[in-house]
Amino acid sequence: MTGGNGEPLLIVDRIGEGRVAQLMSDQIWLWARGFEGGGPQAELLRRLAHWLMKEPELEEEHLEARVADGRLSVRRRSLDTGPADVQITDPAGATTTLRLDPGADGIARGDSAATLSGLWRVEDGVHTALAAAGRLDPPEFTDLRATSDKLSPLVESTGGGITWIADGLPALRHVAPGRAAAGPGWLGVQRNQAYAVTGLLEVPLMPALLLLAAALGGLAAAWWREGQ
Repeated sequence: MTGGNGEPLLIVDRIGEGRVAQLMSDQIWLWARGFEGGGPQAELLRRLAHWLMKEPELEEEHLEARVADGRLSVRRRSLDTGPADVQITDPAGATTTLRLDPGADGIARGDSAATLSGLWRVEDGVHTALAAAGRLDPPEFTDLRATSDKLSPLVESTGGGITWIADGLPALRHVAPGRAAAGPGWLGVQRNQAYAVTGLLEVPLMPALLLLAAALGGLAAAWWREGQ
């Protein structure tokens, strides 16, 4: 930003891991008073303070990712105005490459399908952006302790049983309908006899004459063997 005679009005720089900014004027208050039309005094100072505090939205190099309506949208702001490729890692660990096309506002954009629930990771080689799809804390993940409290009412009402693998694998038995389906060290599989015979086909093992010849040949061989 320059002032009169092309002299710098606002100077910003990075020093190590810190940042410095200097406004080379003591007349900023005139903007607030509307002098010669005024100016964005409050917005300039607010953004300058937030830039000094490293607010991501004000970085000149910034990567952002969001998931909405089953689509992953990626935005990249950079001093490099050309197209860029980013690597996307889905919640299952598979990686794909997405091309970001620059827009007139200096921001490169791209989107792709995001059908999996979980955490999506987008990387451009320098920056990393994360986007959450769906709930990151579904009910089945809120408490992963093994317990039989949830299933016990259903198991008891149906006459079943619960066994723990830590106590050894249970034996499986066939049980008749209405009988107990579980016991110490075993679980029952109900024998419902729920089948129907829809047809019957009998096929001889071999032709009758061939079977008779084989039998006679066997008897002759046995008689000859006994006669030796």
